[in-house]
Amino acid sequence: MKIKDATELKNKNLHLIGQKFRGGTIDEIIIRPKSDEELDVFMKSYIRSMNAEKSLLPFFKSDLHVFAVFEKDKIRTSSVILMTEIENLLNEKLDIKK
Repeated sequence: MKIKDATELKNKNLHLIGQKFRGGTIDEIIIRPKSDEELDVFMKSYIRSMNAEKSLLPFFKSDLHVFAVFEKDKIRTSSVILMTEIENLLNEKLDIKK
């Protein structure tokens, strides 16, 4: 999806932050590139900066996805990134807005 649609989807679902999902807490809703090559670059920047918006700047014209990030503190403490595409939350009785 394009940046406009991804931003709308993200903004519609910011209310999910703080909700529980499969034993974890949703800490952030992020927009990230879809392609594997771009995702690698994005993730390296995101891990360094912990700032998804800053990390996304080079990819505004790319195909994008919206993801929920869980237990964000584990990125620093355990080098683990827990995330799922926002659409995967649809069947979890969370109030997803499309």
